[in-house]
Amino acid sequence: MNSEYILKCEEDTKNMAKDIAPFIKNNIIFLNGEIGAGKTTFTKYLVESYGLKDEVCSPTFSIENRYNTQNGLIIHFDLYRIKSEDELDMIGFYDTLKEDATILIEWADKFNIEKYIKNYKIISFNILDNDIRSVNIK
Repeated sequence: MNSEYILKCEEDTKNMAKDIAPFIKNNIIFLNGEIGAGKTTFTKYLVESYGLKDEVCSPTFSIENRYNTQNGLIIHFDLYRIKSEDELDMIGFYDTLKEDATILIEWADKFNIEKYIKNYKIISFNILDNDIRSVNIK
């Protein structure tokens, strides 16, 4: 799935999450983009599109959040504060990649994670203006 979206408001992000949810289910997804680009907002709406209305927040401090939805488990990582691949190993990150879940990884581009997995998708968020984002899915 190669797609590009232009998001002009939160409703656009919600619609994009709903559109692509079936295509990314039970996959590993790298969420790339600078702080404030929309990675966690996208995750919030993806969790909602999977049937869970719980509060979704960034796992910046917890590193990992789990959401048990009607359509399966979503695991959301934020690797911003992780310093090394050894630290990833110590928190059980690589074992988690083997779980039957949709796994979303913010800041995956800080590390060479792709050498440990065969299939993954990349969703890149780019800030074009204060409220406008471009999103590329590969």
